[in-house]
Amino acid sequence: MNFVSALVLAMLASAVICLSGSACPCNEVKALAAKPINTSENVLDGLRWTHTPEYTKEFTEAIKQARVACLKHIGKPNVAIVADVDETVLDNRPHMEQNPVIGWKGFEPWVQQAKAPTLKPTADLISWARKNGYAIFLVTGRYESTRKATIENLLKNGVAYDGLLMRQDGNHVPAEEFKSAYRKAIEDMGFRIVLNIGDQVSDLLGGYSEECIKLPNKMYFIN
Repeated sequence: MNFVSALVLAMLASAVICLSGSACPCNEVKALAAKPINTSENVLDGLRWTHTPEYTKEFTEAIKQARVACLKHIGKPNVAIVADVDETVLDNRPHMEQNPVIGWKGFEPWVQQAKAPTLKPTADLISWARKNGYAIFLVTGRYESTRKATIENLLKNGVAYDGLLMRQDGNHVPAEEFKSAYRKAIEDMGFRIVLNIGDQVSDLLGGYSEECIKLPNKMYFIN
């Protein structure tokens, strides 16, 4: 059994979510009832929205609140941040502008090119937190088959981290299930997850984090 397989533990059913641009206790908030439908039109509308002052303001405020959440625990032992990858650390808009159809089949060739730019505010947050004693775990829905390309992409962009936990090849369970299982595994290793940050509702569901940050994303929804 490899390291990643060993980390996959029992999946949880509890559901929590944080509002965009704010930090909140992850065990005190409720999941959004309405789930957007993925369409090419929505992707293009969402892409246009990312170039508005509203998007910039929401993203900036979210990162600001993430830093505030982390500041409270500077100097404490075994603190960790869990972050999603796509639309949280890596920016896939160059791909989506050319391919506004949501689906892994069309997305994987882009991933293998390892050329997504970073979302600088999140990358800066991760760098700052790691320099201040936080372990950084990236938990992503990308498949294990893209590990090499994902590591290459992160290294090209200077993103340092302490663990990259990916979806097992052939695993099609909802994102919230395997991501919450990974967070439990991180806690079982002795880390205290102070902050969980991601652009999707499913990045934050399932507990095992003290505070959550939802980054803005109107381009697509992942269950």
